Amino acid sequence: MKITVQKYLSENAAAWNAFLKKCDLNTFLFDRNFMDYHSDRFQDHSLMIFEDDALIGVVPAHVKEDSFYSHRGLTYGMPVARRNNQATVLDAVLDHLNVSAFAKAEFNLLPDFYNQDSDGILLSKLQVNGFQKERVSNYLFVDLQEEIDFSPKKTVGYRNGKFDGFRIQRDHDFKSFWEEVLVPSLNVRHDAAPVHNLEEIELLASRFPKKIIQHNLYRENKLLAGITFFIKGTIIKSQYAASTALGMKTDAVGYLYMEAMKEYKKLGFHFMDLGPVNEDNGSINKGLLRFKKQLGGKMQEVMRLVKTYK
Repeated sequence: MKITVQKYLSENAAAWNAFLKKCDLNTFLFDRNFMDYHSDRFQDHSLMIFEDDALIGVVPAHVKEDSFYSHRGLTYGMPVARRNNQATVLDAVLDHLNVSAFAKAEFNLLPDFYNQDSDGILLSKLQVNGFQKERVSNYLFVDLQEEIDFSPKKTVGYRNGKFDGFRIQRDHDFKSFWEEVLVPSLNVRHDAAPVHNLEEIELLASRFPKKIIQHNLYRENKLLAGITFFIKGTIIKSQYAASTALGMKTDAVGYLYMEAMKEYKKLGFHFMDLGPVNEDNGSINKGLLRFKKQLGGKMQEVMRLVKTYK
């Protein structure tokens, strides 16, 4: 039995994606049809691990200068393997990094509720091999398998008429949300822009029409708010959420979240990933934390681990 690690090449895309389908993976972000949409921004250095001629593991990754990252363009990254091969794949990847010419290697772990390292093998092996915690992100999630604990401050709109006349449209109308709500909101409130521009999100939705969905909220045919959801196995992830000034006065985003949670709970989903509440410097945005906790969100710390080789 011979274990080898090879750099991913574009002609390996079909084999890569076929392997992912065999793994119990609660994300589609490692699919090459998703990863490669921003290949112009990240120098790919993904790895494929073989046992003789059989593919037994992959690592989504990129390089910048002389550092290895898994993966800053995808929020997170990790070696992927079937459970019976996890230890073998992890050892092979770590051995490969030890003898490579990288000055640094970095892994951005997934939140525990994604259940991709349920027995802690990845975290344990990284720490034993000298990886140290560089940053902690604070993620909020809602367990849809339990009774959802909405704050009365969020549900008051059902009682006082604030939510009357709301209509939710679920489709792929990203254009209206991007141009009328998301981009203006991010620009005014944060002097920022969405990670995906309109053309990119429409491209990705055309490739993954059942995994990327837009929920837009209207009153009297006026768009007030929207949430872009990524569907990842049994997890529904809010990728973007924003409202107009009028939508903010009526807590339109809060209403959209609550209705989506009730909907996906009935459909059998396990968790809603509300995303992190950290600023760029790592500090917690207290207003965002309060908003997500009022929706029933629970906090979980997620680590970025780094090892310096030279």
